Amino acid sequence: MKEIPEIALGSVLFSIVEPKPGHEREFHRWYERDHFYAGCMIGQNYFSGRRWVATKPLKALRFPANTPVTPDIAKGSYLVTYWIQAGTYPETLRWSVDQVLQLHKQNRMQPPRDNITTAFYRYNWGAFRDSDGVPAELALEHPYRGIAVTMIDRATSASDSELSNWLRQDQLPRMMAGSPIAMTLCLRPEALPDDAPAYVPRPSPEEHDRRYLLLSFLEDDPQAGWSQDFNGFDRALTKSGLGKVVYAAPFIPTVPGTDKYVDEL
Repeated sequence: MKEIPEIALGSVLFSIVEPKPGHEREFHRWYERDHFYAGCMIGQNYFSGRRWVATKPLKALRFPANTPVTPDIAKGSYLVTYWIQAGTYPETLRWSVDQVLQLHKQNRMQPPRDNITTAFYRYNWGAFRDSDGVPAELALEHPYRGIAVTMIDRATSASDSELSNWLRQDQLPRMMAGSPIAMTLCLRPEALPDDAPAYVPRPSPEEHDRRYLLLSFLEDDPQAGWSQDFNGFDRALTKSGLGKVVYAAPFIPTVPGTDKYVDEL
């Protein structure tokens, strides 16, 4: 019998989507009641998932206004994050693409929506506020009150080790000390196969090389410390010369089985 591996976070599927006007409830119920499971969670290497939402007040906190991620930073009401077992990315990616193609054939991909960004990322490292806090593998199971999404483009003059060391050893520990930020996970883009659905954007070679995705898990309402924590992070990164924030946005968890927040987008 094949040895069962330790449970460890290896990759992340990350997707931000905007329902078409008038289809918000249709999209929310389709995704929650069908696609969340049929599109990912029944896959053998997916071991955790959570959906998040951004209300109008949360969208007002996003920056910068001009971002390469989307023509309109106010678009992108729903976020979904899935955790994938370490060492399984190639077969999980193949299963995921085939599954979505089959769902299209069964007419189960219908609610009108705009794909803001959908990509697989490799989990590189995590910064943790507490010495014995929630591990990365349980981040989507723990009842965090919010998540902060921060995308960074590394400066062409900086190396990966320079930026990662600054984040992991300097900026994030100072930022997280005594704050509601319990952990920040650093992710890097993974390549997509050629037959992935055409509406899924392909990262450019430059983006693939220079883009970093930080997921910060919050124990308080994201609005409470956003300016101090994340606008402050933006200023510190710019001052360091190591990179720039190209997208920063807070989300809160959806409430499964309800339409809460559907009318607040």
